[in-house]
Amino acid sequence: MLRHGKISTVHDAYRLPVMKRLYDLLGLEHDLAEVGRELRSEVRGLGAQAVGALQVTCSDESEHECTQTFERTFAHEMLPRLKYGERVPFRIANPGARYEWGGARIAEDHFATDEAARGFKVMVVKINGHVALAHAGADGHRFGRLNRYDRESTYCGAIHALFDDVDLPFAEDLREELRSGGTDRLALLADPALAVDGRHALFGALCSARLQARRCAMDIQDHSPAGPTLYVVMHGVTLNKPGPDSELLGGIYVLDHRDGRGVETYRGIGDDPSAYGLAIEHGRVRVTDPSIHAGRPARDHRALARGRLRGMGPAAAVFREAAAALLGRARHERTKQAVVSKTLVRALLAVAAATSPVAAALLLVAEGAVGIHYATKLNRAGTEDEQAALARDVLASVHERLDELPPGIANRVVDGLLGAPGAEATPHA
Repeated sequence: MLRHGKISTVHDAYRLPVMKRLYDLLGLEHDLAEVGRELRSEVRGLGAQAVGALQVTCSDESEHECTQTFERTFAHEMLPRLKYGERVPFRIANPGARYEWGGARIAEDHFATDEAARGFKVMVVKINGHVALAHAGADGHRFGRLNRYDRESTYCGAIHALFDDVDLPFAEDLREELRSGGTDRLALLADPALAVDGRHALFGALCSARLQARRCAMDIQDHSPAGPTLYVVMHGVTLNKPGPDSELLGGIYVLDHRDGRGVETYRGIGDDPSAYGLAIEHGRVRVTDPSIHAGRPARDHRALARGRLRGMGPAAAVFREAAAALLGRARHERTKQAVVSKTLVRALLAVAAATSPVAAALLLVAEGAVGIHYATKLNRAGTEDEQAALARDVLASVHERLDELPPGIANRVVDGLLGAPGAEATPHA
């Protein structure tokens, strides 16, 4: 069944695009304009009725070339007219080029034009970190520092703030992402060998952009667009230089949401900066990674939560004892009526928060009871106590909005809790 109602084509008529011209650019330094032109050529060849775009960059003024080139080579050619003949992308600019949850959803809504409704639209998301590249001698390269105005400065200052342990909200957000999934990437980037030529700044910017693109892909996976939509999410790093800037393209998600089946792939660097390598080929920077040219399915983070939940095994006896009366009442309600009461759900979650918070929070993520951004919280590296505190935050968010929880999801949460947190969640479409 089609997600978006009646459309004139079927899934077999939509061939998942192979972005060969862009894939060929992965890992090797290219002119900013060349990346924009190749993107324009690939998108134009898809035959969409409409095109939208979201650009995510660092707030740093050095990124003006990146933003202007994207407008000139892609936006001005492909996007609908805003006013006065201007064609511009939706923008996010902040320290460190952090993807803001909900950004792709808002942008998709803006570009869901009447023209797009006649067929399908392509939504392009381009995420650019940045780093300075200074040439030291005939063949030498040094990353991270370059003259700005009349003195040497760091590019990107936000990435360097991580290495300097700066205590500001943007730095904490970047740190959380770099420590997600149980891997402390900041510790990997602290290898003294990487600091010799400043490649820790390059690898840090590349890895951060990779993780921001993953956030964006997760947000898109959890969103139902206004009409059939094909998303292209690309990430890379601008190389700021004394002359014209260039770009290293790191990876590309293709998320095909043009009908209800949703085919999602990724090709590019991985999220482990210790696997990155650096070479200079004919004066151009090349970053290597064992997985850079291997296409693979995009991760389904709700499915990953279900898998992690299954791996936790049965819940602690303390939960079963504490919730025995509630579980009996829940089983009774589930046999007598199709929809369980929200009061019962609230009581079960309160017991779970006190006894098995991580398992209960994973269940909520797996069953769609909370936004997908909570999956990143639960994937943060940390102690058991820190994990439990984050899980209780997830449970608290459901308590606050329990009246808005759809009955079907509430039922699935109760079904999962009936077996106690840690049991396999009820399968569903």
